[in-house]
Amino acid sequence: MNQVLLLAGLGLALAPTAPAAESIRKTVPTQGDIDQALALVSCKADRSAFRTPVYQLRDIAANAKPSAGWQPIPSKGGEYSNELGDMPGVVAEMQLPAPVLLFGYPSTRLILSRSSVLAVFDEATIADLSKTLSLDAAGSHGAPAAMRVVQSAPETQGDGIDVTALVAQRIDADPTPITVAGCLYFTR
Repeated sequence: MNQVLLLAGLGLALAPTAPAAESIRKTVPTQGDIDQALALVSCKADRSAFRTPVYQLRDIAANAKPSAGWQPIPSKGGEYSNELGDMPGVVAEMQLPAPVLLFGYPSTRLILSRSSVLAVFDEATIADLSKTLSLDAAGSHGAPAAMRVVQSAPETQGDGIDVTALVAQRIDADPTPITVAGCLYFTR
């Protein structure tokens, strides 16, 4: 009986605490996941390559479960949210295990939305990124954003035009605004 109590006590002592248990639920992206995401962020992948992770990540939106290195984004209340600050349509985020250099600036976090894959930058401004990426100035609506079309082609099925564009934007997120840049995939 003493051995059973000792083993039970040892098991409780070794059980992860709440923060450790939370970190266990998060998936660490594989190098393949990271490479695919970085190709999408820099517009080096085509629209069909963008559809693949979005399709695979339906479970994040439906069940708030991590997938392929992408994590659900919690809201202030802790439940899953599909927006980040004033940017709606956000599906997930990927925390990179080490900083990567994108567009000349370090980033450790990527964001996947329904229409884009973006890198978050702590040390770059919209002006910095716009200059580096040769982006057109912000639109007439005054939003702090810039864009440059990289590719456009007739839609394979339908009468629209598939557009791939580099973008940079400031997002009013909580607790502070963030600067993002990456690739926008849309049909016009």
